[in-house]
Parts: sequence; structure tokens; C-alpha cells
Amino acid sequence: MRTARRRLLVQLGVISIAIATGAFVPGVRASGSDDPVGLDSAQVVTRMVAHNQERARTLDGYRSRRHYHLDYSGMLGSRQADMVVDVYYRSPSEKDFQVVSESGSKWICNHVLRRLMEVEKENTQPAAHERTEISPENYTFTLLTTERALDGTLYYVLQAEPRSENSYLFRGKLWVEGHDFAVARIEGEPAKNPSRWTKQSDFHHVYVRLDGFWLPAKNDTLTQLHLLGHSHLTIEYRDYHVTRAQAVSGNL
Repeated sequence: MRTARRRLLVQLGVISIAIATGAFVPGVRASGSDDPVGLDSAQVVTRMVAHNQERARTLDGYRSRRHYHLDYSGMLGSRQADMVVDVYYRSPSEKDFQVVSESGSKWICNHVLRRLMEVEKENTQPAAHERTEISPENYTFTLLTTERALDGTLYYVLQAEPRSENSYLFRGKLWVEGHDFAVARIEGEPAKNPSRWTKQSDFHHVYVRLDGFWLPAKNDTLTQLHLLGHSHLTIEYRDYHVTRAQAVSGNL
């Protein structure tokens, strides 16, 4: 039973890492945008990519606090773990994590949540980032529709199909905000099944605009496992403190 339990938890770690890291980067408000309507998918993606390049020039760094929570329920019983972490990011590729508190399953904390942070730190490096970023090099995009929120905000809804079977890429939909051309929401599944134990894994990422920047607000992942039950991973992002690069701070 101990071997089976450990094998299951390893798979939860692989699934969590594949879903929650790598592909999703913060953006900044694009100067000079005027909420255009009628763009095609290529035009939307071109503006989105330009927006991310502006982010690279403008974002100096940030610190924030995260709350990780993972629940497992199934034939091996129930397990859960919580971890509160302070995150420090400095452009272009420095990211550090400081655990503030943890509770629940020590094994999940040590071998799943900490490993998730390690892989996210690795994926911040330029070579790894290029392989996982949301770009025409890694995805093909199709414009599905446009939507208006109750406050009048325009969103372009794109279908994203990965160009390679990579478990750090995804297949699904993204909502690109029509003024800033930042990714505001993503729903999908891994491009490649992270494990033979996985039956289905669906994630939902939401971003929020803070101080002119679009940054992660919440990640929510539900995973169905063959015969063994299901898991639910949530990551909440709070208390951002953002700094801008001084040379271009006047552009926002």
C-alpha cells in the first residue's frame, strides 16, 4: 500500500507541475491601444506578442504571496496539503520562493508542492521559457469569437493548438483582453498526457490587472485518475508589489 500511495503522489506531482508552470507569463498594459474590433487571429496574436515584448522591457520585478492547496480523494483515502509561499521575481529570469507556512501531508508538501516551485523556477530561464511561452512558435491560433463583459470590456477568444506534444504546453482556449492585448483567462488541458495514470485533467487560469500589469490571480486544476480517484489543485496569488524598469516607466 505504501508503494502504491507513493506512486500515486508522484503522479499528482507530475500532473500539478505540468499544469501550473511554464507557459503563462505576466503582461503589461499596451500603450496606445483603442479597443479595436474586427481583428483577425493573426492580428490579435501579433499584438499579444508585441505586448509581451513590452512587458519584458517594462517589468523590473515583483513580490507576492501565494496559497497552494492540493486535495486528493480516492481508493487510497484522502490526503491534502496547504502551503503559503512568498515569491520574489526579478526580470528577466530570477525567481525565488520562501515558504512561510505549511500543513497537511508532509509528503505532498515536500515532493509535490516544493517540486512544483522548483520546476517553475527552472522554466523562468530563457531557453525553457521560449519552449513554453504562448507564441506562434509553440501554438497555432484560431479566432473563435469575441465577447463583451458586463463592464463593456472586449475579449478575443482564441483556440490554441500546440505545435508539439509537450506536457508543458496546453490545448484549449484563451481570452485576450482587447485593450491591453494581455491574456486574461485560459481554459484547457495538457498537450500531452502527463501520466498513464491520468484519465482527464482540466485547468482554469485567471489573470488580473494590477498597477498596469496583468498577473496571475488563480489557477484551478481538476484531475481524474484511472481507478485511483481525483485531485484538485488551487493556487491563489495575492499581495502583489510591482516595480517597473526606470528607463521606460513613463510608457505606461
